[in-house]
Amino acid sequence: METAFEKARKGLELNGKFAYGAMPAPIADSWRRCVRLGLDPSSKPEEAVVSHTDLNQRRDKLGLVMQLARPELELLSAQIAGPNFLLAFADSDGVILDRIVDEEFRNSNCGRSIIPGSIWSEAIRGTNALGLSLHSGVPCNVTGPEHFFSKEGQVSCLSAPIFDSSGQLIGLIDASSEVTVRQYHTLALVNLAAQNVENRLFVDDHRGHQIIQFHPRQEYLQTQNVGMIAFNQEGEITGANRRTGELLTGLKLSSTPKYEDVFMGQFRALISRICKGEVVQIKDWLHSGYFARLRLTHNAKSALTKTQFFLPAEPIYHIRPATQSSITGRVFKDETLRYNLRLGKKSAQQGLPVLILGAKGTGKNTIAEELHEQLHADQNFIMVDCSTVDVNSVESQLIAQMKSLPDTSTATPDTIDLNKGGTLYLDRVDLLPTDIAPMLNTLLNRVMQRRSPLLSEGEWIILSSAHTDGVKKVAQGPHNQLIKRLSGFSLFLPNLNHRSDFQHLCSTMLAMISPQHSLSNCAIEALQKSSSINNLSDLDWSIRTLATQHNEGIIRTEGIVRILGHHEFAITPCPRCSGQMAKEVQCLEIKKMIRECSGNIALTARQLGVSRNTVYAHSID
Repeated sequence: METAFEKARKGLELNGKFAYGAMPAPIADSWRRCVRLGLDPSSKPEEAVVSHTDLNQRRDKLGLVMQLARPELELLSAQIAGPNFLLAFADSDGVILDRIVDEEFRNSNCGRSIIPGSIWSEAIRGTNALGLSLHSGVPCNVTGPEHFFSKEGQVSCLSAPIFDSSGQLIGLIDASSEVTVRQYHTLALVNLAAQNVENRLFVDDHRGHQIIQFHPRQEYLQTQNVGMIAFNQEGEITGANRRTGELLTGLKLSSTPKYEDVFMGQFRALISRICKGEVVQIKDWLHSGYFARLRLTHNAKSALTKTQFFLPAEPIYHIRPATQSSITGRVFKDETLRYNLRLGKKSAQQGLPVLILGAKGTGKNTIAEELHEQLHADQNFIMVDCSTVDVNSVESQLIAQMKSLPDTSTATPDTIDLNKGGTLYLDRVDLLPTDIAPMLNTLLNRVMQRRSPLLSEGEWIILSSAHTDGVKKVAQGPHNQLIKRLSGFSLFLPNLNHRSDFQHLCSTMLAMISPQHSLSNCAIEALQKSSSINNLSDLDWSIRTLATQHNEGIIRTEGIVRILGHHEFAITPCPRCSGQMAKEVQCLEIKKMIRECSGNIALTARQLGVSRNTVYAHSID
């Protein structure tokens, strides 16, 4: 005789209808969502897998979480004694990033599907524990025929989510097996593994704060099943782990910024005791009692240290202060650029002026600042905009003051003293007015006469910049002597789209503007080919626009096309479709619809009446 669940299963496969009460509510809700998405339970599920580049980017983004999750997977594999199992770690999109699998399960149909890069969201793979946990945010298990697709009915799986210290779901741990007898025991172990990762992330995020562990039972303070709340030195709450919300039911931490708003007593009195290693009893304002202790972190700064000791020893090494290039994210990984930069630095050290040549926006000012900071960052950096200089301007007055070499004892703040040294940077000398050139040439003669063979304290570095085409014209006119004087070494800058470090340049810019975003390799190639991005300023504007308008996560080519303008990027067929007329037509139609649907794979598939797998295959090229 058929059970209620078996009848419901038949109804699902025949007409998409089933008795809601014949199965657990989370499973029934998931089946309903899958039916609404148009999934067919009798068909073969789509084998959607992200590209190798995309997989590596996802792994890099969750580097710390993966480092913490991997030992938990290894421990689980030892705890789940027996063959035929798989353990996996997935990100918040349901993409498998790591796995441990035995040979028996590896060779099964499901084992060949759960591979790094495979997508197990509910919208693609139907009802499964990983997708269900991703949707609900709670630990889930799906046994055999509870899976939406009947072809996955031989496997049982369970999954537990991992949340960061801000409460965002960032990953999941999943266990799958063709053996069901140890399902509930395994779910408890998987949930504990996820909890261990969360707690370690919480401690890592709140190093330097006071972290208090608490639990109603004292013996549980030694376990991972404790509540943890982080406080700053004033007793203000800076974070709490997920277990805290379960223990403090009825209290809203979001509206309680201080210790005294949650617990009875004073924060200072508590800290003075637990910093001595005591386990203290505390009560919240609902009169629930807890045992509490201090969680030590490696670099936490205790505000209650009684005595500080200073050893009377001289340092045995000196660390050079970080230059601005490491702070502003300047990128000089292009081989030609780095070679020219080294020669420019060496030339300046030998007393030669350096003329920086390049097209608009190639980074001439950035190179000048970098040379200054590498040679004598503690000296003055004086920049003169030659395009705005005239005989009555402030810049020309400064030049006149430098020429006159005033008495340092009576110098005003506006006066530049040649004796103090520094860097004089003449920006766009190709635009210098003709009547200023003789004055500037005389000044340079005076400065150059003061130079010794090697750069020393109180000496000047002479840098200048010009457009490559502009300097050719002025060098043949009245600026001829000045350009020769400035061209001790000519440092040529490559055009932006010719730089071999373009990918690193894009990634560094985006990381500084929005660390929550990343660019796929195809997206970077699209930026490099864009006719509207000709220099660093254009690239900076484009990346800021993408970071503002694109959802957090990986920015792909379709996102760039949608946000920066469709007219900039031509739609071309995939390499595997090129040369075959019928395939090219279908490929271009799919890519055009992907663009019109703003990269939404499911929506594109519905509009064209094709499978999502087909659309996805064309979207990643």
